[in-house]
Amino acid sequence: MSFSWQEWVAAACFLVSVWLLARNRPSGWWIGLIGSALYIWIFSVVWLPGEILIQVYLALTSLWGIWVWLRGGAMHEGRPVGRASRRLMVWTSAIGLVAWALLYWAFSTVAGRVPFWDSLTTVISFIAQIYLVMRLVESWHLWLAVDVIYIPLYASRGLYVTAGLYAVFLVLAWQGLKNFEREWAEDRAAGRSTNTGARPGVQS
Repeated sequence: MSFSWQEWVAAACFLVSVWLLARNRPSGWWIGLIGSALYIWIFSVVWLPGEILIQVYLALTSLWGIWVWLRGGAMHEGRPVGRASRRLMVWTSAIGLVAWALLYWAFSTVAGRVPFWDSLTTVISFIAQIYLVMRLVESWHLWLAVDVIYIPLYASRGLYVTAGLYAVFLVLAWQGLKNFEREWAEDRAAGRSTNTGARPGVQS
C-alpha cells in the first residue's frame, strides 16, 4: 500500500525534528509530535504494533522533553547536556532485556510480522528517548544502533520513504553524538555541572 503524502509529511517532520534535536534545539520536540501522529496511522495500516507503541510513546515523551529542555534543571532554565551514570546504564539494560523478552512474546501472540526485530527496536527506542529527554550523550549511541536495524525493517514492509529517512537519521544521529559530546566537554572544561543546572543560551 502506498501512503503518498502522509508518509512524506511524516518523514519530513521527523527529519526536521531530529535535525533540530541533534543541534540541541528544543523546538525539535514540537515538530516530532506531528510526525508521531501521522506514523501512528500509517503503522496501524501495515500493522507494526511495536512501531505504533513507539510513536505513542514518542509523542508523550516529546511533551516531557519540551519541559525538561526548557524548564528542567536546578535553576529551571533547561537541563544541560550530560553523561549517563553507570548505575543508570545497568538498570536500563536490565529492564530493557526483560521488556524485550515480554514484547517478543506479546508481538508473536498478536501475529506481528517481525516480532524479534519489532520488539528489539521498540525497547532500544524507548531507552534512547528517555536518554535524549535527559539530554544524555549516550542517547545518540542508542539511536545509531536502532537506525541500523530500522532501515532494512522498513524497506522489507515497502516503506521505502521511511527506510530512506532512517538512513538520513543515521547520519544525523552521528552528528548529534558529536554535538552533544562537544557541548558536554565544553561544560566540563568551564566547570559547569553536567547533571543539574542550566546551560545558558540554548536556542529554541
